[in-house]
Amino acid sequence: MTTIIRKSGWMCASAAAVLLLASIQGCGNGNDNGGDKVQVANGGGSAAGSEAAASSAGQGKPTEVNDPRCPELTDGIDQSKTFTWMYSVGNTSFDPDKINTNNSQMYLFPIYDSLVYVDDSGKPQPMLATSWKLTDEGKTLEFKLRENWTYHDGTPFDAASVKANIERSKTLPGSFNANSLESVQSVEVVDAHTVRLHTDGGAGALVGVLGGSAGMMMSPAAFDKSGEDIKPTGGSGPYRMTSYQPGNKVEYTAVDNYWDDDAQNVAKMVFLISGDDNARLNAVITGAADSTFLRASMYEPAKQAGLVVCQRPSLSSYNVKLNTKRSEFDDKRVRQAISYAINRESVKQVTDGFCEPSRQLFPPSYFASNPEIDNEKLYDPDKAKQLLKDAGLADGFSFDLEVINLSLYQQIAEIIQYNLAQVGIKMSITPKSIGLLSENFSVKKSADAVLEEQKASSDPSILTSEYYLADGFSNPGGYTTDEITRLNSEAMNSADANKRAPIYAKLFKAVAEEAYPNITLCHLTTPFVMNKTVVGLNIHTDGAREFRGVGIDPGRK
Repeated sequence: MTTIIRKSGWMCASAAAVLLLASIQGCGNGNDNGGDKVQVANGGGSAAGSEAAASSAGQGKPTEVNDPRCPELTDGIDQSKTFTWMYSVGNTSFDPDKINTNNSQMYLFPIYDSLVYVDDSGKPQPMLATSWKLTDEGKTLEFKLRENWTYHDGTPFDAASVKANIERSKTLPGSFNANSLESVQSVEVVDAHTVRLHTDGGAGALVGVLGGSAGMMMSPAAFDKSGEDIKPTGGSGPYRMTSYQPGNKVEYTAVDNYWDDDAQNVAKMVFLISGDDNARLNAVITGAADSTFLRASMYEPAKQAGLVVCQRPSLSSYNVKLNTKRSEFDDKRVRQAISYAINRESVKQVTDGFCEPSRQLFPPSYFASNPEIDNEKLYDPDKAKQLLKDAGLADGFSFDLEVINLSLYQQIAEIIQYNLAQVGIKMSITPKSIGLLSENFSVKKSADAVLEEQKASSDPSILTSEYYLADGFSNPGGYTTDEITRLNSEAMNSADANKRAPIYAKLFKAVAEEAYPNITLCHLTTPFVMNKTVVGLNIHTDGAREFRGVGIDPGRK
């Protein structure tokens, strides 16, 4: 249910995240007040709920989620076996351009290979494009394409078909991928296995973008074929869809002579669908399914059942975003004071341990981050008080925080409210519906600050541009510096994650030093559960549910 709202994927926690967090706290969907302003508390930490939330969060014991990675691939896999995954919602189409939710990509990964494969750590790797390079001062991206491969319908995979796919994704009415490819000005077929994408700048960032649905290759012969969205025939990946029961089950069968033996370790994949959390967990316990994802409330029952549980931090995070054109937020020392005043460990505990404290947009496990930043002390109320004194605000100040009208978000806000009160800052909390939260902050620019979940994205440049550029959608105050703008552009012009990583490290160091107006609190984790026979399942940092190379080892029972 990670419904993406284009251009504002940040703006609200995705529907899945909302429901996940609602489930963590057992709070349901909360009360949508239709956008009417309701003051929950009026700053100063005087509300009993604020103190109680902060107090209990500081004394409770979070769920221990520091499990190791999922079991690695073994020599005992049986390639005649079936891997069965169970998820909460179905897909919207089997045509990569006609989906309308991010989650639908999960159902497409077995069928369609992309030009680029984004691995579990978020790094682009070769797939149908075997190599790439930037030319024309970073404005042109040239791909060398895999040879001797055909689409499932027998159509050759070549440069002409890549050009047709990219142009279709850009121009098909309602295309899910049109915005992602906005920078592409033209596609040039150089020869049968070489294609160039000409852009208006920052072509390097396209490499990551083309690791998702925007880069999925579909046979041009199937573009206009009736029924392709429910019975695809023009795939390019390791499996073809062989059975579909909408809202219930999808079955995939391995194609012959797939180009990557390591990616095709089971004969079939089956995706079952159930919105009932307990039903999904029970399916794994009873053997009806091999694996599913966990909500926090399911974590301990899964462990007690003797199942394998593994997790890793994702790119999704909770952020407090400040409008530098309002309140006292144009002062760097004030922004730093707020960051030091918030006890992120308390936030972690109120989320049952499923959010790891951090003060940078991406977790240290991601290539586009600076691991050194989170080695510094995150919680220092004495330093916060000194910073406020230095800013001439020793007596504090007040502002309003708008927050999604769901219980967990309000609990986190109350912790922040309590923490800020300890250093003299009075913060009121105003619940809003998801839609109004973004409208007030990014469109009307009328909100002082908001608390939200930032969703993951396939390329770091998408979020860094939104947050750190003067015209960024998540930067209503337009705050930026010449250095940060330059570093962001420099990172977008590179196509190599190893070369981009040190640029992003510099960027996030500069962001930390400038105390940018998005204050990251923590990064969410993604627990998976599986029986002991499942091996080679990787949890992707960017949140993709992608099972390339998964295997079944019957000997591990």
